[in-house]
Amino acid sequence: MRRSRWTLILVALAVTTSLALLNASWQPAPRPQPLPRLVIDDSVASDLEALAGDTWSRFLAVFRARTDCFGDVRLHAAYDLDTRAAYDPATATVTVRVPGTAAMLQSALVHEWAHHLEFQCDAQQDLRAAFLAAQGLPTDTPWRPDDTPAHTPESAWADIPSEQYAEATIELVLGRRQIPTTARVRPQAVRVISEWVAGH
Repeated sequence: MRRSRWTLILVALAVTTSLALLNASWQPAPRPQPLPRLVIDDSVASDLEALAGDTWSRFLAVFRARTDCFGDVRLHAAYDLDTRAAYDPATATVTVRVPGTAAMLQSALVHEWAHHLEFQCDAQQDLRAAFLAAQGLPTDTPWRPDDTPAHTPESAWADIPSEQYAEATIELVLGRRQIPTTARVRPQAVRVISEWVAGH
């Protein structure tokens, strides 16, 4: 009788110790980060909203592993924009000129979302040296000159690495550039972005 009582006490101690150890090592599963949202304002017509939503889904699918470092982006449509699209880092707003073909609008959206990621995601700076090298540019080439005027001629615009990166992102997300520009993009540069997206 005494032996069985000691056995029960030892079993109870073992169970209590095991539970204490399990409790100490247990961590709640981390909550999944909400995905960045595309916020559509009232200026955007339903056809552009549908195109933008589909394109945003494709963009997020490519940049899924990096969605924790950039936030929501707003979309605004304008009839009187001087360029096909623009990104305002202060408000995280992309403005696209309408009307436009689906190919033009889709390309413009991805280009400007690439800038959104560039401005919001500090880790994007990690790909720049490799991107410059892949483009055949010296690694000390300024990514985006501070004194670039708002209305840069296309010949000068095409030489800015930040713009080349945005054009390369179009190729990565959409498979090709549907709207040709004078910005030269090497396949190796698209691969650099793809590897960075994968966490390499």
